[in-house]
Amino acid sequence: MGKPLPNIELLALCFELPELTANTPLPEWLPMIPAGTFTGRDGRSWVNNQPEAVIRATLSYPKLPFDMEHATELKGPKGEEAPAFAWLDDYRLRDDGVIEAHIEWTPDGEALIRGKKYRYYSPAFGFTADGQVTRISSAGLTNKPNLDLPALNSENHDMTVPVQIATVLGLAAAASVDDTVKAIQQLKDRETVALNRAENPDVTKFIPIETHQLALNRAETAEGELQARNNKDAEALVDAAIEGGKVAPANREMYLATCRTKEGREQFIGFVKTAPALVNNEDATKGKTTTTDKKLTETELAMCRSMGITEKEFLAAKPEQE
Repeated sequence: MGKPLPNIELLALCFELPELTANTPLPEWLPMIPAGTFTGRDGRSWVNNQPEAVIRATLSYPKLPFDMEHATELKGPKGEEAPAFAWLDDYRLRDDGVIEAHIEWTPDGEALIRGKKYRYYSPAFGFTADGQVTRISSAGLTNKPNLDLPALNSENHDMTVPVQIATVLGLAAAASVDDTVKAIQQLKDRETVALNRAENPDVTKFIPIETHQLALNRAETAEGELQARNNKDAEALVDAAIEGGKVAPANREMYLATCRTKEGREQFIGFVKTAPALVNNEDATKGKTTTTDKKLTETELAMCRSMGITEKEFLAAKPEQE
């Protein structure tokens, strides 16, 4: 009889059957869906503002069952017997907007009604997420409406859910509505926890990627500046030592490699202090300007400060230029 609706309502509406006498015929038309916005026994509301569309959709099913205790919706999906005691085979719209269904009673159904075995009935109808009624699904005779529990209009409220929904939620095929609601609530709780963690991360365990990248960029820049400064200091020390006659120009690259670290520069300074001059300047001073008359360059002064020697000592070690 077609695909089942995603939402079938079994738990809110309950109509009373008319009183019958021995000569009173069974009712041919019974109201099924109230007009406009209506509220069920459990406080929820639905909307029937397109009754013609509801009737058209319902008429796509030639006959719908009028069973006992909504067996079609509850027992049928589990393969259990769900006999009909009447059939809904036509529909009409009253002037007040109520949808009525034409009832074709079976002999068993007539016996139940005339024997006053059942006093009430309730419809099962499909609806959308926003409560819009879509079509009638079935109707069921019931005898003891439940006014306190949001379940069927009888004391039997062991309603199962579609197998597809139970499978997605990791439940058994015969899972009840309560089981389903509990599973959905657990999913919502886990989602809430995950969202809270995403919006309020533990700052002791996580840092924003932007902060991490900024710190990385700063570290790389500082490392580059430090290396450039080390290279400049190394060149100043070695070049000063060469000018001072303590190091041969041919060995410049070797000493530069040594002076690129702090420990290497300290070792080089100690070496220069005690190293003898590579040239003899005794004869070179004749007819030349005395060492006390010479001025050191800024590089040479820096070398003196680095090696811990005086300008005079530096000039004494420096070869004279013609």
